Order: sequence, then C-alpha cells, then structure tokens
Amino acid sequence: MTAPLIEPSDRRRRRTHNAVLDAAADLFASRGFRETSVDELASAADVALSSIYANFPGGKADVYAALACRIARQHADEMAAAIAAAREPVELAVFDAYLRFHADAPAAFRILGLSDLGRDDSELVTQARRTVRDLLGGVLDSTVAASTLDARSARGEALRLWGTVNGLIALRTQGFATASEVEDLLSPVRAELAARIAESREGARS
Repeated sequence: MTAPLIEPSDRRRRRTHNAVLDAAADLFASRGFRETSVDELASAADVALSSIYANFPGGKADVYAALACRIARQHADEMAAAIAAAREPVELAVFDAYLRFHADAPAAFRILGLSDLGRDDSELVTQARRTVRDLLGGVLDSTVAASTLDARSARGEALRLWGTVNGLIALRTQGFATASEVEDLLSPVRAELAARIAESREGARS
C-alpha cells in the first residue's frame, strides 16, 4: 500500500493530505516525532482526527513516511533545477544548491533518513525508504551525467562531497557543531572542489 506516500488526485483529499504534511513538517522540526501526538497534528492541520487516519491509515508513522517522500521529491526537483541552470561547473552548482536546501530545511536531513522510524513502525516505511533512496540516487546520477569530468571521476567526486557534507550536517543535527562552524568548514571544501575541477579541465585541454 503506497497511496499515503503519493499526493492524492482528488482535490479535497489532496488539500487534507498536504495540510497534514505541512503541519507535520513544522511540528516534527520544532518538537520532534516522538513528542508530537496525532491529536496535535490534527489540530495544527485544522482537520478532524478521523481525516488523519483516512489519509494515513498507519497514523503518525505513515505521516512521517509520506513527509520524507515529499521532501525527497522537493529536494530532487531543486537539484534538477540547479543542474539545468548551472553556468559554472555543475558540481559547484549542486554543492551550493544542496547546502541551500538543508539550510532552509534543517530538519530535512533527519527526516530523509527516516531516522525516527523503526522498520516495523509502519508497513509503508520500507517503501518510503526505497522511494527516498531512488530519488536521491537519481540526483547523484544526474550530477554525474552533467559533469564535464569523466564518469568515474565525476561519480567519485560526487560521492566524496556527499559524504563530507552529510557528515558535517549530521554533526550539526546532533548538536556537535554549530551552523557557523559547519559553514566555516565547508567553505574550503568548496574552494578545493573548484580548484580540482579547474585543474582537471586544464589537464584535459593539454
């Protein structure tokens, strides 16, 4: 059953679906998943409690899974737009867009990892993990395809940067580093990336 992970085509159900996810995004970010009740979700979304379960039969866990998929789709769309509009090395455009996305939505990193859900919290969790993985994997593939580097180098560079940035974002999320510390640490990473790409391009022209 994947229906709760997808925006409904019916206008009324779509409005309820999105209102619940909007409320969940705010509450999960400010209070946390475990501390947020279904009653609070219904109140914040201004919908009846029965409407929550009509749209998300598994309750709060289904809401979380659906929110993770929506964030992943938004993320993939933003990254695709950054790649399409890139007027500099695509790796730099992707780097900047990735940081902007997570700066604008600090809770997104944790939610995309479905970090608050166990595998048995909802029958949708496995499907949600697969959906998020496929969407983020598509971003990686698009970045590699758009790179001016050879495919092997482009993939290696993308994976290295993804791991570095995610590691620092995880430290920020867990409270081990401040946002300004992460920004300071990522600034030279971007500069080194720009230098490596320039060097690689120069070598290719030689």
